[in-house]
Amino acid sequence: MLAARRHAASTPSPLLLRRLSAQPQPKAPPPPSDEGAAAWARRAVALSLLGLTGAVAASAFSDLSVFLSCSSQAMEKATKNQQVASAIGEPITRGPWYSASIAVNRARRSVSCTFPVSGPQGDGLLKFKAVRLGEESWFRFLQRSDWEILIMHAILDVRTEDGKHQTMRVMVADNTAAPPPPADCRTCKPRTTPTPKPKPTPVPTPMPTSAPPPAQEK
Repeated sequence: MLAARRHAASTPSPLLLRRLSAQPQPKAPPPPSDEGAAAWARRAVALSLLGLTGAVAASAFSDLSVFLSCSSQAMEKATKNQQVASAIGEPITRGPWYSASIAVNRARRSVSCTFPVSGPQGDGLLKFKAVRLGEESWFRFLQRSDWEILIMHAILDVRTEDGKHQTMRVMVADNTAAPPPPADCRTCKPRTTPTPKPKPTPVPTPMPTSAPPPAQEK
């Protein structure tokens, strides 16, 4: 009986087991990991890619703005050229911007551009070099820039009457004549060279002749 009592005392009761199981068990600390450093690295890479994408987009937008501005002036100049208009016909339309090639300097003050044009009688390419006029400003993307076209020529592919294609090269220059000078412009009037007056020819003065001596009477 004593042994039975010892066995019953050593055996935990079901109520005690329930209380022990209900108590929160201490958890082991998590092992150290590099998740924090990896997260910062992923964020840095994402920010770098975002900045690079923004820089590329800004550069592309700037190139597109330069192309639209300077090509509009080139189109206006080519339309007024009689050789280009008679070769490919009118109206002359500009090709898509993605078919053009443009090269600008670092300050975006000079540009070299090539873009396609087309007309009812043929098509071709316009090539020109231009420089920007005016001062540099922070709002150059919002303002229309004025360009001075230094040199420009057109390479035209013209269809002849027999169905063949003929390539011609045209130097596009300004066809506008210079305005006449004002009426009171003294420097513009031709200077007349005064005609020298002939010098009078001196008439020789006759020398006085002496009278013959009177004859002596014999």
